Amino acid sequence: MSALIWLALVAGAGASACALYGHYFVLPAWLTGPEVCRLEDGGCSVLFRTPRARLLGVPNALLGVLLYVLLAIGLLLGWPPIWLFLMTLPAVAMSAFLAWSLITRQLECRICWTGHCANAVLALTLAAKALGS
Repeated sequence: MSALIWLALVAGAGASACALYGHYFVLPAWLTGPEVCRLEDGGCSVLFRTPRARLLGVPNALLGVLLYVLLAIGLLLGWPPIWLFLMTLPAVAMSAFLAWSLITRQLECRICWTGHCANAVLALTLAAKALGS
């Protein structure tokens, strides 16, 4: 289970870093261009600049990077699993809202879905770890 947690952390941090880059710059087409996301001007990068891409003016991607760093620190320092699980809940709630937005608007974004899946995996594995301890 520990390997799955670390894999989800790395995937989520990578997705957040790409989304944060995409918030300010156009991502390279090979990463997520219009042929993947069916959006103009850098493909999914457009999504990272919308009002839904910010919470109180802070880019969601930056909040994601901070969350993954805190979770990694917590894992390394042996914080109680319940604390780590509780830290994932706001991310899961935001992922649910943003995923619903992608689905209802018929948009594709592999960076977004990587982050949403990473949040779900982290919440589930950390909940199982908290229940097991």
